[in-house]
Amino acid sequence: MDVDVNTTKLTSIQSQSLTEVSDRVQIVYLSGPIRIFLSINEREETECSAHNKRDSCSKTSAAVTDSASAANKEAFQLHRPINEPSLESCGKLSYIDSTSSKRTANCPSTAMEEESSTVKQPDCNHPSETLSPFCPYITGNEILLRSPTSDNSIKAVIVKYFPATLSCCMVIRFVEPPVFNNTSECVLKLYDRRFSTQHREDWEVSPWTPELEKEYQDFVECGDAEEFFSYWDAEKERDGEWSAACVGNYDRWSIAKHEAYLQWDATNTCETEKKAYEHMAKLQGEDVPRVFGEVFLDQPAAHQGQRDGDEAGKDEAESTREDYDIDPQTINIPGILIQYINGFHLTDLHEDLPQDCWQSIVDTSVEKLHHIQECGILNRDLNTRSFMVDPLTHKVMMIDFGIVLFREDSEDDTEWERLQAEQDEEGALALPMQTYLKKRGGGSIVYKPSEQYWRLKYRYRGMEGEREGGTEEEEEYMKKHKDFVFEI
Repeated sequence: MDVDVNTTKLTSIQSQSLTEVSDRVQIVYLSGPIRIFLSINEREETECSAHNKRDSCSKTSAAVTDSASAANKEAFQLHRPINEPSLESCGKLSYIDSTSSKRTANCPSTAMEEESSTVKQPDCNHPSETLSPFCPYITGNEILLRSPTSDNSIKAVIVKYFPATLSCCMVIRFVEPPVFNNTSECVLKLYDRRFSTQHREDWEVSPWTPELEKEYQDFVECGDAEEFFSYWDAEKERDGEWSAACVGNYDRWSIAKHEAYLQWDATNTCETEKKAYEHMAKLQGEDVPRVFGEVFLDQPAAHQGQRDGDEAGKDEAESTREDYDIDPQTINIPGILIQYINGFHLTDLHEDLPQDCWQSIVDTSVEKLHHIQECGILNRDLNTRSFMVDPLTHKVMMIDFGIVLFREDSEDDTEWERLQAEQDEEGALALPMQTYLKKRGGGSIVYKPSEQYWRLKYRYRGMEGEREGGTEEEEEYMKKHKDFVFEI
């Protein structure tokens, strides 16, 4: 689904600070007018050429870090709400898109060969250690959104903020209008590269600062961002497993190019999750949360006065946004609105429900997973935190579909089954739960694999390599294992 570009006029940002301060929140602007023309070779060791405006593209990450001076630390206090935020966000419920470092896959021989760094996990008890001091997503703050189908801003207040991972997740309550798409309160997942903590740490990118954003602005204006977006789109189309980890000179990228990649990756993750929910339309509200719509972060209204005041003195170089053919991917911060599940992660089952409920809850989770698989979805990031449990009704729902594969993208049934066998979603859910409940809760459950599990194991995970299905040998194998259970 395409996202409209906000065509309100912008003043020149090259000679101005990228931040404003109001009485409630520090506002940081994502992007300015740009025009893209330059062709780029991805494999080049250097990012810059003879283009006169490209000097800014070669600055190092250390330079930007050093420039985030005490003035920024002082501004840190200004983005907080009038009342100091509570630690309500430290509750057990959090929407987490956890994934492995750099989201590596089967890359070509040009992939980097380096050890993965230890990624610091978000800790809502010590937010200063994991959140950018400029992050405006704090309980009590207002947030402005825009629907791609309307020109009217949507105002909401942040009720709860969860530790940021691959996206910025928060519970919001609508203010103007008080009801949007038949709901007054829901979860907003914003794919905001600036404050998605795990996303930045996975790719070893420095915490976001306004100075770093200026580097990205210059990178866009000197003609690189949209060109690279097109290149990366082509690489992803050619090889669905492609990522920046497959690029040999990734560690020599400029900080601005890293930022551009985060923007591209975040936008693609959002599109993937939207597509997954479309595939699961019949499951929404039962096996997965309902989706109330898509949005993107609106330009704050506080900037309107400055735009109006500067309009008279604007010269020809300071053109309005609509004068440029802008790729929305390079500037928009997309998001989706989904049903708020007031529950706990399956990982914490031993803490929230008695032992006599454990078996049925885990069995239900596996059943929900099978329903999602039947929609042609393979989750590459499945873990026990991907399931939410209502403590009152014991209803289970699966969340987080930003890193998935789709059946229609496979060449044939054999390739799809091979991918399913390699991923083993069912085992990745049930077997860890057995371990968690035994070690943490002192109890146990049994896991009886499904028929699909054994067929995939026979065909693609045998010691002899791949074997043909639909044979007498396979049926004998199935009979032998039909009553097998994993026990601890």
